[in-house]
Amino acid sequence: MLATCGCGPKNLASPAVPAGAWDWQNLHGQGFETPHYAIYTTVRDDAVVQRFAATMEAAHAKYEQLVPRRLSGDRRLKIYLFAEHSEWAAYTVATTGKDSEAYLSVFTGGYTIRDEFVCWMGTELDTLGVAAHEGFHQFVARHFHSRLPPTLEEGLATTFENISISDTAVTINTTANGRRQLALRRAIDENYLIPFDTFIQLHAGDLAGRSPELIEAFYAQAWALARLLRDEPGYRLGFMQMMKDIAAGSQLLDIGPGDGSQVYYPSRVRPVLQRYVAPDWSKFTADYDAFIRRVARQPVEQ
Repeated sequence: MLATCGCGPKNLASPAVPAGAWDWQNLHGQGFETPHYAIYTTVRDDAVVQRFAATMEAAHAKYEQLVPRRLSGDRRLKIYLFAEHSEWAAYTVATTGKDSEAYLSVFTGGYTIRDEFVCWMGTELDTLGVAAHEGFHQFVARHFHSRLPPTLEEGLATTFENISISDTAVTINTTANGRRQLALRRAIDENYLIPFDTFIQLHAGDLAGRSPELIEAFYAQAWALARLLRDEPGYRLGFMQMMKDIAAGSQLLDIGPGDGSQVYYPSRVRPVLQRYVAPDWSKFTADYDAFIRRVARQPVEQ
């Protein structure tokens, strides 16, 4: 949960330094800089911006733990944070052109395009969760030479959604995610889990126009996949090697470039996973099935 006082946490470290006025068309805002981000915003409440910036820096530290290699480049990642949905929509139409309809269909706060994140300020806790999720996509777009399997990238992104803020610190619980856990439980109970061999080849765009329940199942299953590979001792070493190699572009099989082009070869996902984490595919699928059923039945931790 988001725990703040009315004026914002009094002793929370403030990583965002004002960087002058920022104007876009008839909108007038301000720029802020943190060690890893350049934030351009029309949000007027500085305490809200500072909490947002602190969350992104805390998330970035978590992202770095997944990539055991020196990161390239020192350019700050850009975030456009609009106070109103209408401002976000106008910016989206103006900057994404013929693709704007797809981006405007986003209902959860924002989207990442290449290595830039564009969002609006809804309910603060929800916005922070979306930002930490999308920030991982930014991070991958900036620092990974090749593409991660989309289901794994989405799953890892969901592990950063659980944000809490005290008077002094931002905490990101990368294990608990009540929303994803409950969605997983519903998909199991109501028998609409996506079959595993189909699921691992999907990317989020494949779910466009599908039922909300199926979309939630996709993200819940992705969350569970990331948890299994990242946290379970039998898989973690292979997972970390896979992350290192894909970031460096030294893996043997490329499922797509990490340049934001959206080029993707779904049939190569299984061979990549077999190379690093699942040489015995039957065992891997059985372990995944047992893992999701165990996690789904655990008490929901907020």
